Amino acid sequence: MDFKMGDIVAVRDDASVKPQLRGVKGTIVEMIDNGQVRVRNDSTGNDEWFPANALQQA
Repeated sequence: MDFKMGDIVAVRDDASVKPQLRGVKGTIVEMIDNGQVRVRNDSTGNDEWFPANALQQA
């Protein structure tokens, strides 16, 4: 899926990330060439890096 800066995304429930991060919703604030995406959590305001394939449109 192609994402762009500012998109609202959610971490997929089957993503290979820490269980507490599954389902997190946030805004894309940075993207780098290797497919990593930094998402700012809507609830906490904290940033976390995810592989693009772990995300879906919210």
